[in-house]
Amino acid sequence: MPLIRPAAPVTLDAVDLRVLHMPLVSPFTTSFGTETVREVIIVTAETPDGRGWGEVVTQSEPSYSSEYTQGAWDVLTRFLAPALLARRTVAPEEVAGALHHVVGHRMAKAVSSSR
Repeated sequence: MPLIRPAAPVTLDAVDLRVLHMPLVSPFTTSFGTETVREVIIVTAETPDGRGWGEVVTQSEPSYSSEYTQGAWDVLTRFLAPALLARRTVAPEEVAGALHHVVGHRMAKAVSSSR
């Protein structure tokens, strides 16, 4: 469904990353193994208007995908968050262009583009 009007630009004051280890209600089993704890990165974006949150959907090991939590943490802290903070104000449709210098890492980039 197309947007009725583009979202307003966002002024980014700060980005905070936290790793959570959440016990699963029941084990999650695939051909790659069994997980009993979900490791996720929660990203908080601070703006003058409020706070927004996003989740990086990687798994703790690169078994299902080449992306994994520690790798996403590294890319977010060293490249993606600094690139967005350097721009300070960015419109949602400009985020992909601001992050084009980083190849791959779609899961880490997805949290940078969430609204």
